[in-house]
This record gives sequence, C-alpha cells and structure tokens, in this order.
Amino acid sequence: MSFDFQLAHACPHLTVEEEVTLGSDRRSLRTRQPVAAGTKVRITVNDQFTVPRTGLLSRASLTGTVSGPFRIVKNENTVTVSNRTQSLQEFALPVGTRVASSRVVDVLGPALRNAGVGVTVQASNGHLVFSDITDVGGSSQVQVTGAAAASLGFIHQTRGRGHTVYPPWDFAEAPTQVSTPGLAAVRTVSGRYPRFVRQIRGNPVFKVSYTTYQQQCRRCQSFGIENDYRIVATGDPLLVENEDLLNQGVLKILSTIKNSNPFHPEYGTTLLTRIGSKALGAGVSAINEDVITALGIFQRLQELQGRYQEVTPRERLASVISINTTPSDFDPTIFEVGIVAANASNVPVVIRTVFAAPGTAALAGSNGLSLGLEGFGLDPRTRALPGTAI
Repeated sequence: MSFDFQLAHACPHLTVEEEVTLGSDRRSLRTRQPVAAGTKVRITVNDQFTVPRTGLLSRASLTGTVSGPFRIVKNENTVTVSNRTQSLQEFALPVGTRVASSRVVDVLGPALRNAGVGVTVQASNGHLVFSDITDVGGSSQVQVTGAAAASLGFIHQTRGRGHTVYPPWDFAEAPTQVSTPGLAAVRTVSGRYPRFVRQIRGNPVFKVSYTTYQQQCRRCQSFGIENDYRIVATGDPLLVENEDLLNQGVLKILSTIKNSNPFHPEYGTTLLTRIGSKALGAGVSAINEDVITALGIFQRLQELQGRYQEVTPRERLASVISINTTPSDFDPTIFEVGIVAANASNVPVVIRTVFAAPGTAALAGSNGLSLGLEGFGLDPRTRALPGTAI
C-alpha cells in the first residue's frame, strides 16, 4: 500500500505572527494584508505579552522593601489592608524577633480571603507582595498601613495603583489595490489594520496574527487553496491514500509542466502553454487530448510502481469514464476540467480542476476538499459535472 503527503488544503487565509513596524504616528500597525475578522486578531509585544482589544492593563501591586524574617513586637503586630472596593480592615500578625515571610503569608493569606478583601499576599525572595485581584488599570489599587507595616517594609510606599501598559486598539481603514486571478482588472478596496487609541512609547516589537480575505491572501495567492505539507499536533504529516491518493496523483500530473522534471521528462502536460493567451484561446478538444495523454502516462507509472511496492486497487486508475471541459463565461483563459474515472475496485472517482493563465487550482472532488471555485468567479452551484452533485 502506498501513500503520499496531502498537498491540497482549503486555505484558512491566516497569517501567524507577522512582524509589523509601528507607524510614524506611533499608533498604527499596517499589516501586509487587510484584516478580515476582527475577533481573530492577536497582537503580541516583544514575544511576551498579548494586547487585547481593550488594552493591556496591570493590577495594583505593592512590594515591601524589607525581606524576612521580620521583627514583629507585641502591641505593634497589626496591619491594615484595603483596595478600591473594600474599606480598611485590620489583621493581627504573629509576634517574634524572626518571623519568616512564609509564616506571615500563612497567617495573613487565609485572613484576607475570609474577610472578603480582594487582595492576595505572597512572598517573593523574602519580600511580601500584596496584589489587588478585583480590578485592573488605573482603578485598581491596594493599600497597606498599620502598626506593623514598617516592620514588613511598607514605610513610604503604602499605596500601589495599576496602570495601562498598552492602550486599547481598534481598526482603521486605508485603500488597498487588489486583483482577481485570471483577470487583468485591478480594483481598490478598503483595507483594515489595527491602530492604538493612543501613541506608544519606546520601540517594542509587535507581531500580529490575523485572517484576511481570499482575494488579498498572500498565503494562497487568492486561489483559495494552499498547496503545501501540513503537520498535525503529533508532529506527523497529513497523508492521503486510496481514492484520495488517486485523486491527488491525477491532479499532480495535470498541473505539472511537461519536461520540467529532468528525470521524468514525459511526466506532466502542456495545458498551461495552451491557455496563455486571450487572443488565441485554447480549444476544448486540445485540452481533452492533453488530459487523456497524461492519464495514460499516469497509468503506466502506476504499473511500474507496482513492481516495487503495493499499489492497492482503490488507488489504481483503471479507466476513464468521461472528461468534461468547460470554458469560463467571463474569461477565455480559464477552463474547468472534470474527470470521472474508475479505480481498480470499480469505484467512481471525481477529479475536478481549474486551469487558468496564471496556474491551476484543484476543486472539490472525491476527497471532499472544498477548494476555491469562487477564486475564479465560478459558482459551485452551477458548475457541477453531469451526473454528479456538489
């Protein structure tokens, strides 16, 4: 049994972590492609933080200047803690000349939770850190006072506030020129890109992940198809076999330019050289002849392959039932070719592809992939092969 890497995929039109230079206005992130779905945009800063659309806001935090163990004396062992939503509440601490930071956290942490104060306490390298957990940004605050505050290292810095690390962002629009495959016309559309509501300080490195529109997608060149390997979560490549392997094998030989492979000069077709000119056009009969010749070569290659490895009946091309070539109504350099073949298991296999002046594109066939009729202006509801359904 043989297999091959799955090469054709419906393009997600997704760009991941495109490095974008901050604009001269210190606000704009002009991506190379316009942003399509606003809910699928992620902005990261310096490979560390993600800035949500509402902005990146910090919580109020207050760190003591003295590290434990602490000297806490009797009658001066109380500390008062509060945030914006909670009034001052007093808590008793353990008394001793060398009270460890962990001991203070063990006593004060549960007391804060039981009292309903939205503040947490933890030890960091022996220093006590109080943090507000009820709010973020400028409205977040935490305060530590009381008789034992100085002993814990809270002398001058008794109040902390949150702040805006990066401001909120929204979308701005700018005109962008785009073209459609197979057409010479270029049109201007509105392109969206992220822009912060206020200027950014410093020179952080921004990376933007986003989806774009098919007509402007650099990933698939607007064809709606991504022809490349894909790796799944386990690290293994996606593979095809059986009827899907037959489908892909035929598409590969049809989309390969003949003589482009020096080791197998007979492999491929001359279809693209026939469809290069609107003035001359390409005859349907000539295209069908090229397809028949290529399928004959494909069958002979499978016979040779079968001498060295198993070629299962489901992946072997047995016969060609029909070939239907249809020129586009709006562009004479675009042809849709539909092939109905049968494998050696006598199962019909539908193979559909579009040939255009700039290249080829595989369409939905037996493997069920939905691959981009719309990119060529063809309506999938009306371009069905005879006797088949889409």
